[in-house]
Amino acid sequence: MSKGNDNEGLGCGQRIQKNLITGFLSLFALLPLCVLHFIGSVLSFFVRAIGYRRKVIRKNITECFPEMSVRERRHIENKFYRHLCDVMMESVKLFHISDAEMRRRVTVNGVEALNSEIADGKSIAIMLGHYGNWEWVQEIGRYISSDAICGMVYRPMHSNVWDRVFLQMRSRWGFLPIPQKKVVRELIGMSMRKQSWAIGFIADQRPNSASLNHWTYFMNHDTAYSPGAEEISKRVDAAFFYLDIARPRRGHYTFTFVPIEPDKDDKDPYAYTRKFLEMFEQTVRRDPSMWLWSHNRWKFGREKSSGEVKKS
Repeated sequence: MSKGNDNEGLGCGQRIQKNLITGFLSLFALLPLCVLHFIGSVLSFFVRAIGYRRKVIRKNITECFPEMSVRERRHIENKFYRHLCDVMMESVKLFHISDAEMRRRVTVNGVEALNSEIADGKSIAIMLGHYGNWEWVQEIGRYISSDAICGMVYRPMHSNVWDRVFLQMRSRWGFLPIPQKKVVRELIGMSMRKQSWAIGFIADQRPNSASLNHWTYFMNHDTAYSPGAEEISKRVDAAFFYLDIARPRRGHYTFTFVPIEPDKDDKDPYAYTRKFLEMFEQTVRRDPSMWLWSHNRWKFGREKSSGEVKKS
């Protein structure tokens, strides 16, 4: 299984780069979070000034909220830039943050129902999106029963060096990062060994152009989705939970586990994924600024007449 703090597979030069980067970030993380937030505010000013992915961000917000005025949509845009920089600073802080401070800044609700399923021998599929601070989600591992292996599925980065840096950050408290291409083997293997797991699937990502086979209506768009999390989890009779994320104030998050219960008359083979997207849309609409608007979620559409993929 993947470990976040080794250098296996890196050349000598890459190991040096990785150690220099993590060393610098670890020193930077010594700053109090209030100072990092101030730096994030300054950074967000420059990010807005250079127009980082502005075209994609404005297109996404406009198409999702056509009923809003231009002023309202710009307000979401500005808040998003600030939140994005906050997430960057808060993620760096993971290199040097105490257990006590994380417990003070993160509240976890609804875990009793999840642990009850684990006590019955079930594994848990936790579905969430790129919302709030998804890098701090590893804090939930402290609250989940020790009978289950906790972790998160991730897409490896193109840079091996930065991939190892992020793996080190994401496995700070023993949270298991599982590469997307290995998730089937890892989870099925654990289940065959009678080992329960509670694994997070960030399920709002756009499928690649070769996998646009499943569609639903989400955020005012005809939207392609990947059913992989549901396919894998159903094979081992896992229970499904949605992780709702809220930010009561800057630098503080509330993670709430909610059972995913598809409508009884929904006969869709991927009803859990569709229900997740319904629940997630409610979260996004509650505070739009905390979703990852810079992601080109609707890069591909579909022809209503022929079903062929087109770029939108």
